[in-house]
Amino acid sequence: MRPASRLLRGMRELAASRVASGPYRFLVRRWDDISDIELARRVLETEFFKEELAPVPLPVGELRSIVVLAPHQDDETIGAGGTLVLAAAAGVRLDIVYITDGASTTRSFAGREAEYIRMRDDEARIVCERLGARMHRIGISNVAPRPTVLELSRLSRLLHELAPQVVLAPWILDGPPKHRLVNHLLWLAHVHEPLPDFELWGYQTANTLVPNGYVDITSVADEKRSLLQTFRSQNEHFASYEHMAMGMSAWNQRFVTSVEPRYIETFFTLPVAEVLSLISRFYPHDLAATYRHHQQAYPGMLELHRAVMGERGSNQSALRALVSRVRSSLRR
Repeated sequence: MRPASRLLRGMRELAASRVASGPYRFLVRRWDDISDIELARRVLETEFFKEELAPVPLPVGELRSIVVLAPHQDDETIGAGGTLVLAAAAGVRLDIVYITDGASTTRSFAGREAEYIRMRDDEARIVCERLGARMHRIGISNVAPRPTVLELSRLSRLLHELAPQVVLAPWILDGPPKHRLVNHLLWLAHVHEPLPDFELWGYQTANTLVPNGYVDITSVADEKRSLLQTFRSQNEHFASYEHMAMGMSAWNQRFVTSVEPRYIETFFTLPVAEVLSLISRFYPHDLAATYRHHQQAYPGMLELHRAVMGERGSNQSALRALVSRVRSSLRR
C-alpha cells in the first residue's frame, strides 16, 4: 500500500473513532430540523446521504465487551450474527439481552403460547452457547407489552453491572414497533437513572440504515447462516429469515470496494448520548406515530412513558419542555 493510501486509510479510521466529532455529526445536524419519525425513516431509505458518508471497518476484534439488546430471539443474529461470531473468536465478552419473551398469537401456535415461548427460549440459548455469550431476559410480553418501571430498572441495572464498551441495538429508525420499543426503553431508562457511557451500534434488521461503520463477515458467513438456521420456529412458520438476512448482508457489499463476493454487516455507530438525543427528537414528539398506532406496543409504552416522565395528562407543551431539558442535559 502506498504511503498516501495508508495515510488516507488512517485518517478515515481515526474519523470513525465515533467521538463527538465523528463522521455521523453531519447527519445529526441534518436531522435536527425533523421531528416526524416516519418522514426521517423514508428520507434515509432513499440513501440520499450515501455519497456523503463512507462507512469504515469497525474494530470488532479489539473490543473488550459487547452487550446486545434484541427485541426478539433472532434479531441479534439477523443484524449482527457475523459480527458476534468474529467477536467471540477474538475473546470479546458477549452478553445478549432479550427484551420480549417472543410470544405469538398466530394460528400456528394458537393455544400453545407457553410452548412457543419455551421453543424460542431454547433456540436463543443454543445460539448464546455457541457464541459463548451470557443470556439475559427482560421478559416483556411480546403479545401485549406492558413494561413496568421495575423492568426498566432491571435493564438499567444490567447495563451498569455489565459496563459494556459497545451496545448493539436496532437502528433507531427501524420500522417494527417492537424494535422501536427497545430504543424507547433505553431512553426512558436513562431518564429514570442515567446510563453508563458506551458506544451504541445500531444494527440492521428490517430496515435500510445509513451506515458509518461495517464489519466484513465473509470469513464467517457460513457460521452466521448456521446460527440463523437454529431459529426454526421463525424460518419454518413465518419467513425464511436465514435467506433474507444473508441476502441483506450480500447486498451490503455495495458499501465496500471488492470484485469478489463479500458479506457485510452495517451499523450506525454513535456515542450513547447522541443516540439518546436523537431518540428525544423523534420518539416522544408523537408516540402514536412512533409506534405506528400499533395496538399491542403503543398503549403499554404510552403508560410507561407517562409514568417515567411524570405525565398523567395530555399537556404536550409541558412534555416538549421536559424533553428539551433532557436533550440539553445529554449534550453537556
